[in-house]
Amino acid sequence: MTTSCQHKTEICYIKSNNLIQGYKGAITQHELFKAKAQGWQQRVDSLSTELQALSKAPAATRTTKEQQLLRYRDAIQQQAQQENQRLTKAVLDEINAYLKQYGKDHHYTFILGATESGNIVYAAEGTDITEDVLKGLNAQYDRQHVRAAR
Repeated sequence: MTTSCQHKTEICYIKSNNLIQGYKGAITQHELFKAKAQGWQQRVDSLSTELQALSKAPAATRTTKEQQLLRYRDAIQQQAQQENQRLTKAVLDEINAYLKQYGKDHHYTFILGATESGNIVYAAEGTDITEDVLKGLNAQYDRQHVRAAR
């Protein structure tokens, strides 16, 4: 029954990490997050510089500024974590929706996700559909973003 995905077997797999790393939507979201994180870090650095400039200021002033910096840094770290989780979820939702449609279109009963930790011990040659899925997923992304740019 399971000879090759090209022969329409019912069970195939994707390499999850390869799919995420090669998906244009994930790459774009990562770059957007990285730019935001750099902006946040610049603000923290700016506040640190302000704090250093207060070396001769009264202790109470320095303490207040230190507390503000720590609160701001903690808030930024929390915001960054939430933003990263939100973006990751959005990307995974896109990938999962595409995989669901791909599976229906190609009449698969299962599409398994393999990770680097090796949860698939053996797979026959031709059952890895990662590249085909990635091509289709990126083509869909390109179509959606060409439409959005118009």
